[in-house]
Amino acid sequence: MKLVLSVIFILAAAGMNVFSQTVKPDALIGDWSGESKCVGTNTLCHDEVVVYHITRSKADKKKFTIAADKIVNGKPDFMGNIECDYDAEKQTLRSEFRIPRTGGTGVFLFKIKGDEMEGTLTILPENEVGRRIKVKKNPRL
Repeated sequence: MKLVLSVIFILAAAGMNVFSQTVKPDALIGDWSGESKCVGTNTLCHDEVVVYHITRSKADKKKFTIAADKIVNGKPDFMGNIECDYDAEKQTLRSEFRIPRTGGTGVFLFKIKGDEMEGTLTILPENEVGRRIKVKKNPRL
């Protein structure tokens, strides 16, 4: 009986570690690669291979900056910086910004799951998802 309880306890503890993917803030720092796919009705949108370089914000150490590149002809093409709020409890990065071309508002929301992030770009006030993003942290060399 003690053996059975011990095995159950060990399996339960192992299961908690597998499903608990809380990421400490500094683990976000580094390069993340993946895809940004168009969804919604914007016919000018193009799917992209992306590389995000994540650092602590210079303006506010509680925030993070994503320096976003898209890969064009095998080379990085800088798109801009995204200043993000980090929510440790929700394990998210969020950025709300003004879209220069339209004057509307965009919201990036990334859910962090270990060494992967999935996110969306939502266009307001329409509340339309314009992009779905999936990136994975690059291993340190």
